[in-house]
Amino acid sequence: MSISFIITSYNIDPFIEKCLQTVLACAQAGDEIIIIDDGSKDQTPAMIRAFAKSELPEGVSVVPVLLGANTFGGVGIAANIGLDHACKDTVFFVDGDDWLNPEGFKRCRDVFEARNVDFLLTNYQVYDQESDACTAPADQERWAKIRSGLSQAERLDLVLSFIAVPWRKFYRRSFLQKAGLRFPEGDFFFEDNPFHWEVCRKAQSFSFFNQVICYHRVNRPGQTMESTGAELLAFFTHYETIIAPLAAGDIPLRTAAMRWLVNNMSWHLNRLHPDTLRSWGQRAMGCLQDFDDILWERFIAPKYAGQPIANVCEDLRAGDLHAFLQDRNLAALSEQMTQLQNDMRRLEHHQQSLRDLTESQCNAQEYAAFLALYKES
Repeated sequence: MSISFIITSYNIDPFIEKCLQTVLACAQAGDEIIIIDDGSKDQTPAMIRAFAKSELPEGVSVVPVLLGANTFGGVGIAANIGLDHACKDTVFFVDGDDWLNPEGFKRCRDVFEARNVDFLLTNYQVYDQESDACTAPADQERWAKIRSGLSQAERLDLVLSFIAVPWRKFYRRSFLQKAGLRFPEGDFFFEDNPFHWEVCRKAQSFSFFNQVICYHRVNRPGQTMESTGAELLAFFTHYETIIAPLAAGDIPLRTAAMRWLVNNMSWHLNRLHPDTLRSWGQRAMGCLQDFDDILWERFIAPKYAGQPIANVCEDLRAGDLHAFLQDRNLAALSEQMTQLQNDMRRLEHHQQSLRDLTESQCNAQEYAAFLALYKES
């Protein structure tokens, strides 16, 4: 089995070398490494050129594609260009600022080849650049739900609930081609979400393997996951893309899509910039009001009862944008007050430390003066 590694990059010269070297450590004879640079302005293109000219393992080829100008939106266009160049049995995407786990990758590669499925979903670790620490992803607990005996509908619902990123999956290229699967292209980010849904819906077979295959870097400047503004509105566009092909009577998938949107809206709440609140609320209101009332009351509302997102959804489903904005402003004020109180406590602690230090210095000076008098006497 051969693999087309598709690496996308944009202004990541501090990280691209580590990524490329770990991909190289995973590549075998017959594999190709396709690197799509999306118009980087730093040294990333030069580093890619140097890598392409370097000594490679026998039978491994490198295909650098330097676009020269940044395409609009996220990685959708660059990823599709990578798919156009791919010619091996299997497709594996890589974020240019991440790095692979060669030992884990080999295990997953062997499993994918043995199971002969359309795609294999694996695990990963999140690397926080600020804290220099690795943690499990937010969907880690879902692995415990995987067991033998699940129906196809239950397995589909489960795989759709995992974080949608493409760089945790092995894809059979012939499956992607036959199903006509491509990333949506447009002036938006997070396009891996509708791609994940289409892949899961159209796959005839898929499998899970709980093995860490890569390390995903977060909390670096310029990263999409740090979004706080209008780019988050893309989730509503993606929801509309996801539900568009679903039959009216497809209750399981429509329910899953509703749950997907509310989950992401919950993630948005503490990230939204105040300037984005109104437009976000308007887009959310349009989608929420289209939710089927019976499905909402039976499957969605009970799941989020007592959570902050529950009040948001109820306000917006009722068309009360004013109440939503008022509640979010109050929540922001409350958070600011809490932060101010914490800052005051830290300041008081610092002042007390200074008072203790001053007192100690005074005591030391008094003791020194006493010793001097004692010696004179």
